[in-house]
Amino acid sequence: MGELIAGQTMVMTWTTSAGTFTLDADYRTFEWNTTANMEDISAGADTQVGRVPTLIDAHADVTLVQQTGGTALIAALAATTAGTLVVYPEGTASNKRIITLPAYCDGANYSIPYANVAVITVGFSPSSVLGTWSDTTVA
Repeated sequence: MGELIAGQTMVMTWTTSAGTFTLDADYRTFEWNTTANMEDISAGADTQVGRVPTLIDAHADVTLVQQTGGTALIAALAATTAGTLVVYPEGTASNKRIITLPAYCDGANYSIPYANVAVITVGFSPSSVLGTWSDTTVA
């Protein structure tokens, strides 16, 4: 059986013009999704749908425990804030995975329950205007 990924080894930062914010200390979940758009090329007497891949896309979602006095982070997670999300799911050691996502922040959603922990849920959507995202390994 292979080695399992332990969440406590993750390193995650969000860098904007306001600075670099360390997210891994307060994170609960990180979700990374990639998708491929497909173009229908069916025509004429085809009896099955033909498809070719066109553009690829990605999206990241993060849930954080909300800390008191986090006004700088709240501003950095405002909708349309541009920056780079960098995630090392297994830590920063050589030959481990690194996800780099130049993105716009989708805006934070705040959940502040009466008798539970307050959390922030935030999404990050890439834009080729900001750079190319990658999912590779640390050199």
